Amino acid sequence: MSKNSHLSPQPLYKRAEVEMTNRIATGTWSPGEVLPNEFVLAEEFGVSQGTIRKALVAMEKRGLLARSPGRGTIVSRTTQEEALYSFFRLRNEKGDLVIPHPVKETVKLRASTKRERKYLGEDCKKVMQLSRVRENEKRPFALEEMSFDASVCSGLPDDLPLPPSLYPYLHERFGIAVMHVDESISATVADEGAARTLEVEVGTPLLKVVRVAYDLADRVVELRESLYRTDFATYQITLSRSEG
Repeated sequence: MSKNSHLSPQPLYKRAEVEMTNRIATGTWSPGEVLPNEFVLAEEFGVSQGTIRKALVAMEKRGLLARSPGRGTIVSRTTQEEALYSFFRLRNEKGDLVIPHPVKETVKLRASTKRERKYLGEDCKKVMQLSRVRENEKRPFALEEMSFDASVCSGLPDDLPLPPSLYPYLHERFGIAVMHVDESISATVADEGAARTLEVEVGTPLLKVVRVAYDLADRVVELRESLYRTDFATYQITLSRSEG
C-alpha cells in the first residue's frame, strides 16, 4: 500500500492489522525493527490514531509486536524457548519435555517433488532438504527431513552447523516467521535405514509425524517428516473445550 492511501472500511483496525502483518511477512519490517509511531502510521493509512492503536494491540496479543520501554513498538523476534515449547510435544514418562539435540545434519539442494510443489507452491522448482538426527541423553531419538523452497533460503548450507531451534534462525536469517503448524501423526516401523540411524531393531515401532508449517501470510514454508523412538517418549497435547 502506497503512502497516504486509504484503507477500506469495516472494520478499519482489522484492515490496518492485516496490512501491517503483511509488512512483517514480506520482510518490509524485520525482526527487532522499531515501528513508526502511531501518528505516522495513522496518517499513512488514513485512519485515526485510535484505530492504529487497536490494530497494534491486536498484533501484540498475537505475539507479532512487543513494547520496548524507551524504544517504542518493535517487531518481535522468535526466541529459542518459544520455538521449542510451541511446536515440540514429546515428553518422557515423568511428563518432562524431551529436549532434542542435533548430532548430525546435512543439507542438499535438489529438484522438488510433486508432493513438495503441492505444499510449497508450483513455482518451487528446487528445495533445500535439511536432514537431522537428534539425540536425548546421548540416545538417538529422532530422524527428521525438512524441505524448504530453495529460492527463499539459498544461504542455508553456508550456515552449518545450524542452531538446535530452527525457527528463530529462519526468522532472523531469512525473514521466515513460522506462526502455526499442522501435524498428522501415525504409527510406522523402522526400516533398515531408520533402524541403523536410531539404533533400534528393524521393525521397531516408531512415531511418524508429518508437519506443514505456515508463515504470517498463511503460506506453507516448510514440509517436514519426522520419525521418533517411542520407548522413552510420547507425543502429548492438552485439549480443552472452548467457550462461546
